Amino acid sequence: MTRRKFIQKLINTGAAIAAGGLWLGRKATPRKFIRAIGLKKYPGSLKPVGDISKQSKWSG
Repeated sequence: MTRRKFIQKLINTGAAIAAGGLWLGRKATPRKFIRAIGLKKYPGSLKPVGDISKQSKWSG
């Protein structure tokens, strides 16, 4: 194998590893959270979340 072919194989291997890393990075990152736009149009009143350690009247 000549030096030129060896260097070309190294470049191709590095490019393939970089492309695979970018693809894997996109797959592994969580999706962006999209905020609900129509929150202000909700007809009722919004109450804050209560203490989750207390049992509510609706729990079984």
